[in-house]
Amino acid sequence: MKEKQTPKAQNKETLTAHSRIFRMFLFIFTIFVLMTIANEILDLPRYLFGDQPTSFLQRKGEVILEIFIYLIVISAAFYIFEKKIKSQIKILEGFIPICANCKKIRQDINWKVLEEYISENSLARFSHTICPECTRKLYPELADRILSSDSDNGRPVKK
Repeated sequence: MKEKQTPKAQNKETLTAHSRIFRMFLFIFTIFVLMTIANEILDLPRYLFGDQPTSFLQRKGEVILEIFIYLIVISAAFYIFEKKIKSQIKILEGFIPICANCKKIRQDINWKVLEEYISENSLARFSHTICPECTRKLYPELADRILSSDSDNGRPVKK
């Protein structure tokens, strides 16, 4: 059964997909421009179709124009991509007032659980477990059995 994803997890996958699409666009567009420039430099229509030779100055001007167009398209694509990515990325920065005891975080006058605060202000998700030390402290009578079953399941357990 497929696990339902949270919107934050979907945003992370979207960012990765955008990055792959952008890299593929750059790759394909670069290949196209390099082929076009090679065509202009080598004057391929002359050899392939027997056309009249094109003057070097005309080919040079076309190469410069194509490079200029390439730079404009790449700059525009990068600007649009960066703007889209920045709208989806949330960065935690600065001082975060956190309770030394319960680890809740103060947000204005409200206090939020650490996991809730980070999930609301970033793309991070949480999965809870108990470390071996806390297992021994909280469940001393069951600790050996729990920890040995974890090691039997292939999970490394520090004793």
